[in-house]
Amino acid sequence: MKKRYKLMVWGPGRMGSHCIWEIANSKEFELVGVRGYLEKEIGVDAGELVGIAPMGIRITDDVEALLKIDCDCVVHTVREDAKYGTDDEILKILAAGKNLVTVLPYQNAHLFREQEFIEKLEAACRAGGSTFYAGGIDPDLVSNRILLSLTGACADVKTIHLQEQWDCSSAQPGPLQVIGFGKAPEEAKKVVIAYAVASHFQKSIVRTAEKVLGVKYDRIEESHHYIPTPVDMQKPFLIPAGCVGRITHRMQGFVDSIGPDPLFEHEFHWHIGDSMLPEGVQPGQNYVAMIEGRPSMKMTLDFRVSNENDDRFFELGNMKVVPGYIATLIPCMQAIPHIVAAPPGIMPSFDPSLHWMQDLRDSVTK
Repeated sequence: MKKRYKLMVWGPGRMGSHCIWEIANSKEFELVGVRGYLEKEIGVDAGELVGIAPMGIRITDDVEALLKIDCDCVVHTVREDAKYGTDDEILKILAAGKNLVTVLPYQNAHLFREQEFIEKLEAACRAGGSTFYAGGIDPDLVSNRILLSLTGACADVKTIHLQEQWDCSSAQPGPLQVIGFGKAPEEAKKVVIAYAVASHFQKSIVRTAEKVLGVKYDRIEESHHYIPTPVDMQKPFLIPAGCVGRITHRMQGFVDSIGPDPLFEHEFHWHIGDSMLPEGVQPGQNYVAMIEGRPSMKMTLDFRVSNENDDRFFELGNMKVVPGYIATLIPCMQAIPHIVAAPPGIMPSFDPSLHWMQDLRDSVTK
């Protein structure tokens, strides 16, 4: 009989609650602990939290007790922090001997984080004999394993452009206002947290592309744009005309020997409703990617509840889960058997196996 992997969920918010549901409905995994942060969560059975039968695991904030439980991997689903405020917590879990996978932007952290943190991360893995991995929909699945694999059809690549659209219409008004929605563009630009979190993800995406494609950027440029709505918007709260209805974060990596345009460009578009989609993007297109090369190609990728209807949510227990949340969590869960089998240390990303590189001779020596 195959062994079930024992998992802990670290942070039962929207993503963590979805993880609990997936574990409860899987044959591969078993829930052995949940680390909560909110007073209303503590002591609640994990199953009851997500609207299914009790699982016999109560949510706790007793970290020391959790770290004594036999566990194959911690699924780290804590909310993003603009200043990498989860660093110390991750290091503590790894040093205690727990493998860890996170949905936060730590994929290939050695490519963009400061050397001091990487040394601490490696030391924590050595101390605990543990393995660290970061994954998700992007970075990881779309920007790396899907998009860059398409270059396997290219004899030459000049530019790679990826647009990512997230409709924020169903989000709570409070967090949206905090990051700049509904503000005058000049006021929204002052909200550092709005672009700091996006910047963390984009550094992972852009630097991973640099590694996979075997290039060296001459420079990286980053910009943030706050686009006003031309008319009043009523949902999810009143956004008057002239105030921010879309936030666009852009990061570009340039290789001068290839051409004057960015070799790799990534854009996040956080928008309110279809009327605030960027030009040329159709409703429902979560990702639009264009590769200019020999040959050139265009990809659109939509994550849907079903191709047969326009439902927006999966009904899982007492939760309404958008398809993008599932596509963010599942790459991390699929990596767990590989994490458990890996030697201690930072596990590298699952890159596409064959793809375009600036020098194909480098493909066998990476």
